[in-house]
Amino acid sequence: MAVPGISRIAALAGIIAMAGGALAADPSIRKKGEPATFTGSSFGDLVTKLGDDDKVLGTFDKGGKLSVKGNMDNPNYVGFWTAESAPTECDNEREGTSYWGKLAFAMSDAGRTYTGKWGYCEAEPDVDFTAKWDGK
Repeated sequence: MAVPGISRIAALAGIIAMAGGALAADPSIRKKGEPATFTGSSFGDLVTKLGDDDKVLGTFDKGGKLSVKGNMDNPNYVGFWTAESAPTECDNEREGTSYWGKLAFAMSDAGRTYTGKWGYCEAEPDVDFTAKWDGK
């Protein structure tokens, strides 16, 4: 004889387990090393991962990379980006390329939105960008 409500409980548990898996990449709750993809920026698709020592590491279109430092307690991040090519070539190299620049942004919406500026080479960042988590 079936116990009433057991199948509903099992179904509810399954839904909760699936929802928990779907939220694993949510920037507000992700763990070190888990990727989150952000779209809509001048960098193209930006995939970031939390690293050691309050670093956020990322990759973006055209072989680009970024490395910034900050944390959710003070969600202002500062660092640099590098790429295989860019419209402006720097006089010196960083991370093995002469295409790079400074980057500064703030996280908002529990880490789901990046808003900031970037620039070329040693120049202070002056190009606005916003990137939003794509929900995946």
